[in-house]
Amino acid sequence: MTRRSLALVTAVAVGALLLAGCAEVKTPGGTKPTPVPVTEAPTPATADATGGIPVSSLGVGTVGAGDVVVSVYFDVMCPYCGLLDQINGPDLAELVAAGGVTVVYHPVSILDAASQGTAYSTRATNALAVVADQEPEHFVAFVSAILADGTQPAEGTGGLSDDQIATVAQSVGVSKKVTDQFTGLIELDGQVLRTFEPWVVEATSMIPVQNGKVGTPTVMIGDQQFVGNFLEAGHLRASIEAAKP
Repeated sequence: MTRRSLALVTAVAVGALLLAGCAEVKTPGGTKPTPVPVTEAPTPATADATGGIPVSSLGVGTVGAGDVVVSVYFDVMCPYCGLLDQINGPDLAELVAAGGVTVVYHPVSILDAASQGTAYSTRATNALAVVADQEPEHFVAFVSAILADGTQPAEGTGGLSDDQIATVAQSVGVSKKVTDQFTGLIELDGQVLRTFEPWVVEATSMIPVQNGKVGTPTVMIGDQQFVGNFLEAGHLRASIEAAKP
């Protein structure tokens, strides 16, 4: 990321928080750890240049050679994103394990304004990025856990607290050493932000524009948007399998 784009991303990040009614993101209890100065925005080690986290039979962070690439854009507070994963997550996992398919997960933050000023989408997406960076073997399970029925908060609520996000992550095997980093802060260009918050903003800016609009969930199979019924099991899987050479 260049210094020019870095400054833009940082400005957008802070602006997004202000629009959401949250001038700064505080840690539980109102305390704030000492921020770590950085010279460029951190990026999860497993992230690709499109703002996604690829998952293939070769592991997290690697696109399989010749694979059909399925890109899934989702916001953790979007109810249809939750349904997409609940219904199709097992199929996606099976297709990845069998080889020939790479799923690129794109956690984005477009619903901060729907979380009563707590910036839930940004906080939870930052947590996903921390896991993708530190313990990527738990990344997919954490995605499904945070989107699970009974766990995913409804739009218009405050979302999960930082402690609750950490508990969800630990339930799928993420270590406390890593969940403690969910509230870690950096100082970037004079602003105090969560570690991967600038990356979250940049990744969000990469959602494909379809018919002049952006939204979640969006699923791309290769460079074609999936327009089938993802609410009925098997439809998405069939379209992915049909795209294999």
